[in-house]
Amino acid sequence: MRPEPGPDTIVAMHILEGPRGRYLIDGAVAAGLAVLVLSGLNAYSGTTLDESYRRPDAWLIILILLAALPLALRRRYPTTVMATVQIAWMIEVALAYPDTMSMFGLGVALHAVGSNLPPQRSRVVAFVSIGTALAWTGLGVLIQSDVAPDSLLTMGAFSLFAWLLGREVSLRQLRTQDLERRASAAERDREERAREAVTEERIRIARELHDVVAHDMTVMTVQAAAARRTLHRDPAKAEIALEAVEQAGHEALTEMRRLLGMLRTSLPEARTPQPGLVRITQLVTQLEEAGLPVELAIEGDARPLPPGIDLNAFRIIQESLTNALKHGGPDTRASLRLIYQPDRITIEINDDGRGAAEELATPGEYGHGLVGMRERVSLLGGNLTAGPRRGGGYRVRAELPLGAL
Repeated sequence: MRPEPGPDTIVAMHILEGPRGRYLIDGAVAAGLAVLVLSGLNAYSGTTLDESYRRPDAWLIILILLAALPLALRRRYPTTVMATVQIAWMIEVALAYPDTMSMFGLGVALHAVGSNLPPQRSRVVAFVSIGTALAWTGLGVLIQSDVAPDSLLTMGAFSLFAWLLGREVSLRQLRTQDLERRASAAERDREERAREAVTEERIRIARELHDVVAHDMTVMTVQAAAARRTLHRDPAKAEIALEAVEQAGHEALTEMRRLLGMLRTSLPEARTPQPGLVRITQLVTQLEEAGLPVELAIEGDARPLPPGIDLNAFRIIQESLTNALKHGGPDTRASLRLIYQPDRITIEINDDGRGAAEELATPGEYGHGLVGMRERVSLLGGNLTAGPRRGGGYRVRAELPLGAL
């Protein structure tokens, strides 16, 4: 197994990838080329050097350094570096110094022109530079007998290849930047859609809970009026009404706490009675008629639940079974367990379908899939787990505390 990089290695990689790292790399390339060219001068001795060449001296060393060291700034000033390196090389050739590897500096500079300048400007600079180099080489072919005509072909091919290689690097960088921008835009779009889904689901939950609270407040008003009318002539009946007011008040307060912080629009909408677990048998029957056999099991003592929990428990079951029906594939079967405990109710939905695991996260008719379920369970202070089952199929399990908030 390949070992993980240590902290020191990660810091070093971060430095090399940043602006300072690029300058360090460019400086190392420039210094390395200068050392390489200078070390090659040792090959020229007084006995092996042809009389037509000028002996290496301090001026040649200066020209070699001018053709190599400016390459450290080639990314920042590609045109200026190109001109400096080419002039130094041309002077070196004109003074009839023996052949060195300074021409490689010219190739590096042309590569920088191709990879760092805009396309139009890069073509102009390359045309001037390569044309000048070819003209200078052609002049040498005409004046100096030791310069072979094929030097023109060598110079042209070398210079053009270096520039084209730089252009290819530039195009790859542009494609990479475009892909990064698209990936970033896609990620922002996914996050925005997720936020919108959460917001819409919260608004929907808030509307439903608003109806529950409105119902409790109506009960309180009616019972309080009844208690006022019967307080003196029938105290026992008034006490029963006040107990109903107290119970409705507790329920309304609980639902108001759940509703607090939820967004709610002011647009009027038609209101329909909100469902609860009392309709679970009807829901199972509808799904079976639609083609999804559902095995229903109720454990513990079934009892009325607080309206908010009753409503959201029904919606979680509805969303899970609807997804199993729509995406589970043919011959899918499902099971639903309702486990009543003193302090909580547990809902467990299992199916053996092949597609629900992939599609449950997408919006459905009654909500936004797992997004909506998680919002509902989080609002109620419960826990939700959902994922593929071993052996196939999908499982959703929600635990809703009855004493939440």
